Parts: sequence; structure tokens; C-alpha cells
Amino acid sequence: MSSVLDYGNMSAVAALSDLDREILRLVAEGRTSKEIGRALDRSHYTIDDRLKQVCRLLGADSRAQAAVMLLREEAAAPPLDLGGPPQGRIEAGAGHLPHGREDGGSRHGQGLKDFTTRLTDPRLGQVATRLLLILVGVAAAAFLLANAIEAVQGVFLTVLRG
Repeated sequence: MSSVLDYGNMSAVAALSDLDREILRLVAEGRTSKEIGRALDRSHYTIDDRLKQVCRLLGADSRAQAAVMLLREEAAAPPLDLGGPPQGRIEAGAGHLPHGREDGGSRHGQGLKDFTTRLTDPRLGQVATRLLLILVGVAAAAFLLANAIEAVQGVFLTVLRG
């Protein structure tokens, strides 16, 4: 049986470097070694060498199989813990406003600093990546469905025209 279905290789997938993971994500998008090399500012020979090493490490027969192993591992990962509700949330009976002071003054500098700190949290990048993968999948499904509908309409028009 194919090693793609072997969930025992998950620890090997977890040992991949960030660069190797990015290369496999680009492989999953259908990019060639030259395209990946350009995107990551590396030689396509370097990309091919890293892919060979990754395939050997994972026991994969092809680069596509290695990419599937990575995507499965990421999909099987537990949901990210984003640390609970955001700080500064207005609770019932709380006597403060997160955006300003009760005396009418404001703390714009502090609020902006808090906001930018939250935006640079690496966990948000992981969530955004997963959401982007979901959106790409939905868009691909919608495209395929639209093409199927168009094909069925063509068949009906051909039948009606006789």
C-alpha cells in the first residue's frame, strides 16, 4: 500500500523544515521546480535536491506523494489555540471602554500598539493559511461545477435542436 495512507509517517512530516514545507505546499499547487525556485529565490537544482531528500525522509515515491503527506498532516493537526477571547473585551458591568478612558481622554498609542501586536501573532498566519486553502478548494469546486453545468446545457441544447 502507498505510504501516503501510512499515518505512521506523521512524525517524519513534523520534522520537516519550514523551507521544505513551503516547497511541498508549492508542489501541491502544481508548480514546477523552476517556478518554485523563482518564488523562493533559489535554484531549481536546489529545489530538486531538497525534494529528493524530503521524499527519501518521508518514504514517498514522488514529490506529489510527499506534498499529499504534508497536507494530510496539516489537515489532521488539532485546531490552533488562539488564547481565548481578545483582551480588552467589554464585559457586562465592566466599568471601562477598551478604546478610551471614562474621562473622555484616549490612549490611541497604546491601542494601536496592542492591535499591531495581535496582527503579528504567528498563529494568525497559520489560521489565514488554512482559510486560504479552504477558499481555494471552494473556488476550484465552484469552477468545476460551473463547467459541468455548462456541459449539461450544451447536451440539452444539442438534443433540443435535433
